[in-house]
Amino acid sequence: MAITRVQAETILVARRSATMVAAGLAVTYVGTNASLVDPLGFAIRKVGGSTAIIGTVDDADLATIPTDMEDAFLDVAELRLLRNILGNLALVDIKAGPLSESLSQLAKQIGADIDRLQAFIAAEYGLGGITMEADVIRLDFVEHDEDTIDTLL
Repeated sequence: MAITRVQAETILVARRSATMVAAGLAVTYVGTNASLVDPLGFAIRKVGGSTAIIGTVDDADLATIPTDMEDAFLDVAELRLLRNILGNLALVDIKAGPLSESLSQLAKQIGADIDRLQAFIAAEYGLGGITMEADVIRLDFVEHDEDTIDTLL
């Protein structure tokens, strides 16, 4: 049985609710959370599924995810969610006389979380990692005897 929209929302909210709240994103998980449409749709497409309409995600779209890619789907959706959260954060450091608040620390922490999750996804599922291609480089040059040229001049 395929994962449902409610199940996916529940897992993502459980993983990142605190940072979602800080970024002003909805933390509901009833199958209609607008803040999770982009992460869910993006992840579906990245793991080989498809969405009927780019701006919506329903259970039928989630059913297109290969069963062996459900964990990858959730991790990729979390990664996209973190990127969206980082984009929505408008927290900066504040200093007024002797008082200061380092609100940008959250953005730095989310950036570090993104880096770790991206590395994990690349290592675990082979998605989004560095790829290597082999090719041939042809060098077309002529070697001259520099000593002979100097004596001729």
